[in-house]
Amino acid sequence: MRAFTLDSFDAPPALREDLPAPQPGATDLLVRVHASSVNPVDGAIASGTLREMMEHEFPVVLGRDYAGVVEEVGSGVSRYELGDEVFGFVLHANPTVSVGSWAELIVLPEDNYVARRPTSVEVAEAGAAPLAGITALLCIDALELAEGDTVLIVGAAGGVGSLAVELAAHAGAAVIAPALPADEEYLRGLGVSELLDRGADVATAVRKRHPDGIDALLDVVSYSPDDFNANAAVLKSGGRASTPLSAGGDGPGRTNVMAIPSAENLERLAQVLDDGVLKVHLQGSYTLDQAGEAMNALGATHTQGKLGIQVS
Repeated sequence: MRAFTLDSFDAPPALREDLPAPQPGATDLLVRVHASSVNPVDGAIASGTLREMMEHEFPVVLGRDYAGVVEEVGSGVSRYELGDEVFGFVLHANPTVSVGSWAELIVLPEDNYVARRPTSVEVAEAGAAPLAGITALLCIDALELAEGDTVLIVGAAGGVGSLAVELAAHAGAAVIAPALPADEEYLRGLGVSELLDRGADVATAVRKRHPDGIDALLDVVSYSPDDFNANAAVLKSGGRASTPLSAGGDGPGRTNVMAIPSAENLERLAQVLDDGVLKVHLQGSYTLDQAGEAMNALGATHTQGKLGIQVS
């Protein structure tokens, strides 16, 4: 089986063609993966950033997202059949860092990490949606946006941010986003109504235009509580803030979000994709043997939306 793996912390990840195909258990599905995408956690695993935080079981197959077709079902599987088109994502550690989706075949339990693929989107878009899409959904849920609310989304052009902008605009909120000049047309198309100079102090710029503060903040950029708090200074009393980067701290109105690939979350994501509420923008696509280049591109260049991986 072909897979893109990290075989040790002493060598860069690379394509292998000699891995044994995984075997499904009684309640598992064997899925042939067709499409995936790059997420920041892939680069963190590949670089060894997580080596002191959790155990790694080599070879580590990289990749989180997937869209593919059920190729085999266990004897106890009742919800899926051969040929079903599915999508989802796998956790980066469960409990060790080992299983990933940048492989021709992947084994998944039928009750988690998998749902039927949305039928109205291409397989490449479905393969890029799960981790970023569920993160965006849960982050926007935490903000409880209503018609007429004003929300600042820091990191709006990236994978999670782009989808969050669409969700916030669909909820009727006015979306503010720091942006580079090259992002302005893209972000306007997603639903951003007010653009800020990304090089300026964000809180100062927002307060200048909204002296009484705004209703909500989604920060998908700040890893440190200090940076998050600097952006949260724009909130009015009772404002809400969320982040997927564990920088939000404790306190009323603050939510640190972790994306969970439950069947319920994936089915909800499939529905909003089918309804056209979310549209996944693929800035570029890479083949499986180019997955290392894709990780480098995500870490070193500015992206709009997602970078896809064509697996098979």
